[in-house]
Amino acid sequence: MGFLIVVTLGGSLVALVLGVAGARRVGRTALLGEVVMLAAMADVHLPAMGFVPAPFWAVLLGGCAMVTALVDRVRRPRRPQGGHLHALGMLLGAVFVVLGAAHAGDSAGHHHGAALLLPVAVAVAVHVGAVAWSVGRRRVARTESVRRIAALVGLLAMGAMAAVH
Repeated sequence: MGFLIVVTLGGSLVALVLGVAGARRVGRTALLGEVVMLAAMADVHLPAMGFVPAPFWAVLLGGCAMVTALVDRVRRPRRPQGGHLHALGMLLGAVFVVLGAAHAGDSAGHHHGAALLLPVAVAVAVHVGAVAWSVGRRRVARTESVRRIAALVGLLAMGAMAAVH
């Protein structure tokens, strides 16, 4: 479990640093979403944390996802730059925050069956495919490609933590 926490926080931190330092800098809304995602991951999954309830983080991540996708669409209506992928990652992160907290005992204590986990697994598979396609098929700067992959690795590790709990 400790390894997954390190991978989750490391992937998110690398994505944040590359977003700030990249040649084509990521917009402020996406960076704000990265910061919220990092804070939510740390607060929910680190044993010494837990200052803010998981539903608050989930709502905040959902709001950041919607704003990120909207800003990306408004700024570049014909050629979005990947904000929609980042928004999908934040929405999946919100789901993982709630599932991780539910398994850790912060929620009502009920277990989620295949009826919930199957759609989440499908959404994760679609997200992985979309990120792989955007990195492999489009002309994306190397720094941006690494940032997207780092964010994906952090998100997948967060999902693994939610599944392992």
